[in-house]
Amino acid sequence: MNVSTRLEIVSAPLGEPLISDHITNYIMVMLSLMILTFSLPATILNILNVYIFVNTKLDSVTVCFISLALSDLSSMFLLSIKASFSLMFDFGVRWGRNLPTLSYFLSFIFVLLMDMSSTTTTYIAVQRGLCVTFPFITRHMFNKNRSLIICVTISLVILAVSLPRFGTFRLKTEADPLDNKTTLIVFEYFDSWDSFDKFNLIFMKTILLFTEYGIMFICTVAISIGMRSSMKLKQMSNSFSSKTQRGEDSKKSKEKYEKNMDNNERREKQQTQKKDSKEALVMKQSLIVVLLHVILTTPKILVSLYKVFEPRFTLGGQFNNLFFVFYNCIDVTSSMNAFVNFFVYLTFNSKFRNYFSTKMCIRQVKK
Repeated sequence: MNVSTRLEIVSAPLGEPLISDHITNYIMVMLSLMILTFSLPATILNILNVYIFVNTKLDSVTVCFISLALSDLSSMFLLSIKASFSLMFDFGVRWGRNLPTLSYFLSFIFVLLMDMSSTTTTYIAVQRGLCVTFPFITRHMFNKNRSLIICVTISLVILAVSLPRFGTFRLKTEADPLDNKTTLIVFEYFDSWDSFDKFNLIFMKTILLFTEYGIMFICTVAISIGMRSSMKLKQMSNSFSSKTQRGEDSKKSKEKYEKNMDNNERREKQQTQKKDSKEALVMKQSLIVVLLHVILTTPKILVSLYKVFEPRFTLGGQFNNLFFVFYNCIDVTSSMNAFVNFFVYLTFNSKFRNYFSTKMCIRQVKK
C-alpha cells in the first residue's frame, strides 16, 4: 500500500492573505534551494569541526565549540531533509505530494536542536565576557570539566522543556478521500496542544530568546571593550619598553645590550607574548562566533515579536503564506550561521588551522 502524508491544519479565517499562493510557491522554491545551498555544506563542515576539535587539545572553549558543532550538525542534517521534502512537494513528486506533514514533524526536532545551539552560544558569550571583564577572578572558574558539565546540562534542560510538546499530538493514518488506494498520515492534536503551544511561544520563543539575545549583546560589547583595553595596555607596555631600550642604547651599543640580556628573561618574555597572542585570537574567535549569531538571530527576534502581537500570523491563519515565507527565511539565516563557523575557526584558531592543514590537506604547513 502506498503511504503519503499531508498536514492537517485548522481552516483559515476569512480574509485575503498578504501573499498569494502562486507567489508563495515561487518564493518557497527559491528559499528551499538557498537552504540546501548552505545546510548541506554546513553539515559536512560541522562534521569536520567536531572531528578536528576532538583531536586537538581540549580546553573549556574547545568543549563549548564541540557542543555547538554537534547541535549545528544535527540541525543542519534535519534542515536539509526538510528542504528536500519541500522541494519534492513544490515540484509535484507523485509519491511525495503530502510530504509537508513529515517536514512539519521534523521541524519540532529542528527547533529543539536550534535552541540547544543558541543556548550554547550564549554560554560561550558569558564565559568569554566574564574572562575579559574579570580576568583574575574567573581565571580558574572555567575549565574543561565544568564546561562539559554545563554544556550537557544545557542540552538536558532544553530537552526536558521541549519534550512535553511531543505528547500533545500524534500521527495517525486515514483513508485518502481522493484515492482509496492511498493512506494519509495526519496530525491529531490533543486538548493540551494549545497550552503547550502558548508556553512554547511565550517562554521559549519570546522570553528565553530575548534573554539570550540581550546576554549575547551585552557580552559582545564587554568582549570588544576588553579587547580594546588589552590592546591599549600592550601598546603602552611596548612604548615603555622601547623608551627603556633607547635609554640603554645611549650608554652602550644595541649589540652589547642584547648580549648581556639574560636568556631566561628573554625566553620568558617571548612565551608571554606568544600566550597573549593566542588568548587574543581565542577572544576574537569567540567574539565573531557570538556576533554572527546575534546578527543572524535578529530576524528571528522580529518574527517572534510579530507572532506575539499578530494572532493571524500563525500556521493555518490568514497570514499562513507569510508565516511559511518568514520562517523559511529564518532557516536560511540559521544555515548561514552554521556554515560560516568553520571559516571563523580556520581563520582565528591556530590549533584548528594547523590540524586541518597538516592532517586533512595534501600540502603540509610551512614551518
